[in-house]
Amino acid sequence: MMEAMRILKKVYPNPKRTILVGHWGSEEQGLNGSRAFVEDHPEIVANLQALFNQDNGTGRVTNISGQGYLHAYDFITRWLAAVPDDIKKGIETKFPGTPGGGGSDFASFVAVGAPGFSLSSLSWSYGNYTWHTNRDTYDKIVFDDVRNNAMLAAIMVYMACEDPQKTSREKSVLPVNSRTGEPGKMARATKGYPQRWDGLTKI
Repeated sequence: MMEAMRILKKVYPNPKRTILVGHWGSEEQGLNGSRAFVEDHPEIVANLQALFNQDNGTGRVTNISGQGYLHAYDFITRWLAAVPDDIKKGIETKFPGTPGGGGSDFASFVAVGAPGFSLSSLSWSYGNYTWHTNRDTYDKIVFDDVRNNAMLAAIMVYMACEDPQKTSREKSVLPVNSRTGEPGKMARATKGYPQRWDGLTKI
């Protein structure tokens, strides 16, 4: 994200919207840093155009979900259209998608209805090889992938800033709970655990 900001500062010195980078701590202990930011800065959250979260380590971005926002297709697709093909090739989009269940800091924003999106990467055995071990060292970085991701983030931020339309926060309707007849609700989950809704579970 610092490289994305370096790019933006050089080529986009006067953005139409304020651009912030969040480097929050205590993500693995319950998203404490990003949750505290959301609680402490309701004025920022209320006016948020979009948040792009990368929790990749290394690994090229291959997935963007609409996080359950009904009209995410409209603006995410519009912004992605400006990304060169060699940067966005292989990216799969899911619209409207379902709300993220707490695996990374974007979920702190989605939980309060703010448009937070995860730029998710391909699997490179991070979870069973280097995750939270002393093997998670710089020699594992695939620099072409990280370079690609920085450019992707910079372009998406630029497009979000330039977009004259405010992003919609209207959510899609989750399935009805067959036991209660009530609309499904997202329950909080943490990394490594199932994401649970009333009446359905996603692993």
